Amino acid sequence: MEEKRLALVCQHFYPEMVSTGMHMTELSRRLREYGWKITVYCAQPALEEDENKVPADMTHQGIRIKRMPTIGEQRESTVARLVLAITYLASTVLALLRDRREYDGLLMTTNPPFIGLAGWLVSKVVSKPYVQLVYDVYPDIAEQLGVIRENGVISKLWEFMTRITLNAASGIVVIGRNMNSLIQEKIPRKKYEGMHIIPNWADETVVGPVPRNENPFRQEHDVGDQILVQYAGRHGKTHNLEPLVGAAIQLTNQPILFQFIGGGDKKEKLRHMAQKYDLDNVSFLPYQPRENLDKVLAAADVSVVCLDSRFTGMSVPSKTYGIMASGTPILGFLDKDSEIGRTVEENDCGYILEDPTSGTVAQCLRSLVKDRRHLNEMGACGRKAFEKNYTLEAAAERYDKVLCRHLYGEGGEPIQV
Repeated sequence: MEEKRLALVCQHFYPEMVSTGMHMTELSRRLREYGWKITVYCAQPALEEDENKVPADMTHQGIRIKRMPTIGEQRESTVARLVLAITYLASTVLALLRDRREYDGLLMTTNPPFIGLAGWLVSKVVSKPYVQLVYDVYPDIAEQLGVIRENGVISKLWEFMTRITLNAASGIVVIGRNMNSLIQEKIPRKKYEGMHIIPNWADETVVGPVPRNENPFRQEHDVGDQILVQYAGRHGKTHNLEPLVGAAIQLTNQPILFQFIGGGDKKEKLRHMAQKYDLDNVSFLPYQPRENLDKVLAAADVSVVCLDSRFTGMSVPSKTYGIMASGTPILGFLDKDSEIGRTVEENDCGYILEDPTSGTVAQCLRSLVKDRRHLNEMGACGRKAFEKNYTLEAAAERYDKVLCRHLYGEGGEPIQV
């Protein structure tokens, strides 16, 4: 093929380097090295209020970025976020139809959850194939969160939209083994051949081990010789973090510092718990600059990864791979048969606590304090597994093969659907 031309549809993208935005930016940069010409259709980033809006049309490291006009704000009410998602969907469909001669196929994300409809509509109108990348399974998550009623009218309509976008996709990528099983329940058996499990990753050029006694982040926050137990990321409704603060209440006499980095719906609740017991072994920090990511992750002696068991298979805590890259052992609050639970146990790079309580977390941490050598060994195992399976380069190579197969086929010519 002369040129591989891809339209990537994802609400968040550079310079919004968090969650899906970070992963899609990293992947796009690396796919450029595989000969892909990429145009991204995203929304304006949810930057701080004092920052100016980024240009509606710009180029970043050879990637064309087109920002769709939307109504509503990401930080406002649920209704405002829904309006933003709907107007983003409508704007994206119009832009993709207008630009139909500029790309051969699409990579659709699940951010926002029903943006896959844009791929379905474009495939029907202008016969462009698309690969559906599933980061989160809807409406399943919304039902578990209580946002919509299980098997209600909205749930059934949402499930219908999910199924038609999956069934019309030329290929489907999921990020975990449990998620693969959930998605198979939504598609006919004949579609299984087009499914691919590609785990998320960390950028091996960005994150790596940093000796703790030389780590400036530990020095800045006066960690000293204490065991630093760190949770870095979103404090969301799917994250069962309360037992970690409960453990801190029981371990005030131990050389352990608990550090929460990031923000989200649960942050104020956790902060209130710590203030109620006047805990001086707990600190809360905002999201840290991306350029400090390697030092932040490597500063921890133990890093916490969590996902409420209700959401097993519906989502995957992808921060795990950065932790493994930093050579830090993992303490997982999640099901052992979840993607991350299996990854941790298969590679002996941490401990998994199913349905943790304050007491079980405290007991586990007491034992870890006594065996720092084992902590180091688990961290080294995690780094070794990362280098083998979870680098950005490994993921980019897999995505290149999947996209070539489903957008161009064996003949190397654009597929018409």
